[in-house]
Amino acid sequence: MRVEDGQYPLPFGQDAVDGFKDLLGGALRPRLRRDFPAWVLKAPFVEANRGVFMLRFMPQWQEWAAAEAQRIGVDTSDVLAGEAGWNQLTLLHDALRVQLRQITDRRSAFSWLVITRRINPTDLLPAARASISAAVLSFALSEVGSSRRPSRSAELITSRWWLAPQALTDLDELCSVGMLLFNVYNARRRVAKGQSLRLGGPHLIPEVTDTDDTVERAIWLYDGRLNFAGGRGNDLGSFPSPVTDRRESANIITWADLRGQDLVSRDDVARLLQKYGPVFPLGTNIEDLAPAAFSSGVGLTLETQAAAAVLSAAWTYLADREATWKSVPGEWSQYGYLRCPRDWLIARLEDGPALPELLGSSWRAGATVREVITLLARKQVVLPVGRYFVVDLTGATSLLMHSFERAKEGAAANEWGSSFETAVQAAIDTTPWKPTGALRSVIGKKVKDENGNVITDIDAVAFHSGTLWLISAKAFQAGPDYAVGAYDAIRRIARKAVAASEQWNGYLKRIRQRPSALGVDLPDGCTLEGLVVMPFVPYVPIGSSAAQPVGDLCHVSSIHELIAVALRA
Repeated sequence: MRVEDGQYPLPFGQDAVDGFKDLLGGALRPRLRRDFPAWVLKAPFVEANRGVFMLRFMPQWQEWAAAEAQRIGVDTSDVLAGEAGWNQLTLLHDALRVQLRQITDRRSAFSWLVITRRINPTDLLPAARASISAAVLSFALSEVGSSRRPSRSAELITSRWWLAPQALTDLDELCSVGMLLFNVYNARRRVAKGQSLRLGGPHLIPEVTDTDDTVERAIWLYDGRLNFAGGRGNDLGSFPSPVTDRRESANIITWADLRGQDLVSRDDVARLLQKYGPVFPLGTNIEDLAPAAFSSGVGLTLETQAAAAVLSAAWTYLADREATWKSVPGEWSQYGYLRCPRDWLIARLEDGPALPELLGSSWRAGATVREVITLLARKQVVLPVGRYFVVDLTGATSLLMHSFERAKEGAAANEWGSSFETAVQAAIDTTPWKPTGALRSVIGKKVKDENGNVITDIDAVAFHSGTLWLISAKAFQAGPDYAVGAYDAIRRIARKAVAASEQWNGYLKRIRQRPSALGVDLPDGCTLEGLVVMPFVPYVPIGSSAAQPVGDLCHVSSIHELIAVALRA
């Protein structure tokens, strides 16, 4: 089976799916009854009996965006291309983002938390494809945590049974501006990848003007790979195992959302949500999140300590109230947050960081508990509301996952690279592609030519259906510029991916000419295949060697793609 543009087979085998369902069976909590705010938030966005998407304030914001585009110099008839086009789109993007932030400032961060955790993309945007609905909504809500409006005690008291009508207006405008911003954001990413386009119609939807579909096919391929891998991946050079049975001193309870799990089909998610709350706890080995940070001592941050501490404290708070049992639901399992007295959480943080054997017994950089709380509040993980703190459990989990700082140079950077090589092989060894017997001697082997000169190192090895996969693990760092689609960053990563692919193809050609250089007797009929593996999904030109199909993968693939394909075997 070969990879087509944007088309992938189902990523996981039934055994993996069944195993994950068994895990969910022990983690999901019963669903709470829908409260008044959740009911109110759903009704106005769907026209009765028709399911037609309605945003009352969209026309008003379309007019504003058209006028702003004209002011910036972006006309709907203009073709936007190259760095100049990207810069024009960036100006429009930033102007819309300012408007989005002004809307978020109308309500406190806690008020937005109450609202956003009670809405579902399929409720708000039923006429659009579910994946687009989720993306647009996620984009619209990305700024609500930056609200500068303070939270009030009254909001905490009324959050379960009252929602002012103004909330519907604010959410309507948030989604309207968010949709426009989402379209401009996508247009900017497309231009960064080499496409020429116009912003068409009042929704500013990108309209491709290229007569050659090469770039469009490359974008479809990239988007398909993202969907297949469950996201772009991470920049840490690790492949974390979210469920752990390893030593207790490294374990912490994190929180996941059922609606974001790739091992569960959309139909199964809908069925489970009829009975259970979407948020559930997972035991996570913190060392697996960024192994090199712990082995090198470079990469741990105050954010790592703070996120781990608040997650640990939250689980203790629930345990003290016998609320960790599967049969006990609450706001934490339905909406992903809990409330606790300020004094209680402060006392817990005054005890020092969680997991002291790994994260240290004192706060990094000599930080005080007040500074730790300020950091958590700035990240919108801990929201002060009257005499209480509201802890965003899923937000704290996300902060923990993104809190490590990867070393960029020196011995520590080399250790991060080596750690990725180890992570690739360790992940392969959890799948049916695990090499056995003498083939494992190829892992890490320095392959030499007939004169004893080193050709290359083999970072990792996989074996399946008579094919020995020789893998080069490249722990490239994408960086924040790549994540937001910066013009230079997209091209930089593409160049590096293509160069790595061409280099590895050259090495593989020499090894195929002299397979005895591997120093192992290959099974009868064994073929050799090469693969370059990165921490994240790269955008690569469709005609390049990096995009060439190798089985069900591209020649340069992410670790997530590799493991997804291997698990399906």
